[in-house]
Amino acid sequence: MFIVSAIGSFAAPYEGNVTIVDGNETFTVYTDSVVVKDIISEQGIEIGKSDVIYPALNSEINEDNTIVIKRLKLLDVFYDGQHLSYWTDAATYGEFILKGTTGADEDDIFDVDMNANLEPNGNTLNITKVDHMSYQETENIPHTSKVVYDDTIELGKRSVTVAGVDGKRVKTYDIEYHDGVEVARVLTNEEVAVEPVGEVITEGTKPPSITVNGRTVTYKKVLNCKATAYDLSIESCGKAPGTPGYGITASGTTAKYGTVAVDPRVIPLGTKMYIVSADGKFVYGFCTAEDTGGAIKGNKVDLFYNTRSECLQFGRRDVLVYIL
Repeated sequence: MFIVSAIGSFAAPYEGNVTIVDGNETFTVYTDSVVVKDIISEQGIEIGKSDVIYPALNSEINEDNTIVIKRLKLLDVFYDGQHLSYWTDAATYGEFILKGTTGADEDDIFDVDMNANLEPNGNTLNITKVDHMSYQETENIPHTSKVVYDDTIELGKRSVTVAGVDGKRVKTYDIEYHDGVEVARVLTNEEVAVEPVGEVITEGTKPPSITVNGRTVTYKKVLNCKATAYDLSIESCGKAPGTPGYGITASGTTAKYGTVAVDPRVIPLGTKMYIVSADGKFVYGFCTAEDTGGAIKGNKVDLFYNTRSECLQFGRRDVLVYIL
């Protein structure tokens, strides 16, 4: 009796509950079959060529009494210049992306609703690859320039007392690329790496001067001129005493020592001057531009003397004409 009962118990078929996980659907069935394909067939469950079943169809159910059917769906993915096809058991596009199969991340741009369900086939997903790159560029900061006036330095003289140096500014940008093409550039930081140094130019305001008999005399400018001499002789002025206008200058003054004939286009009438020979050996001294002459053109002056002999003694000389 013991032996018969034991054999009978070993050969008896399985009877109990089996849990079937079919994609997103889970249900429990009662069966007396132990082979997976028989249990699936009993329930009228259709299995596609791409579906994956665990345990395998020809094996017996596992000790958990659970059969898992993964309904794989075909998904064509276009990403980063590639076209790849995937079989996936993901229910939605978002679930597929979360599996990390493609390498895409949340910064990328997807052309479908991530919550949309995947169909058994005909699924297409275009992904725009989004990359960010930090980029720095350096630009010049032009230096400023200012003039400082100094009354201890002769008028018109200029010198650079502080050399100007351009500064450097560093700008940091975040550049966004879509499939390798730049689509946006945002300035994220800006700082001065090198401060500019302003140029300083010192310019003198002190009028130039000469020393005459121990006295300092300032002047506006100095001219290099050719000088001759004239007097009231008929040889010089072409007029005899008693002739109308005899001894009267172009300014209406009476010619005297210190009267100088000039070209008014160069030296205006009325200009105060100090004249000395270029070699410094002859000093005419303080004088005024009061007269003109037909031969006095350009940088030429004609100095008045009281006597003919003084004119002959002077002759022709190179002179320095200080415009006071």
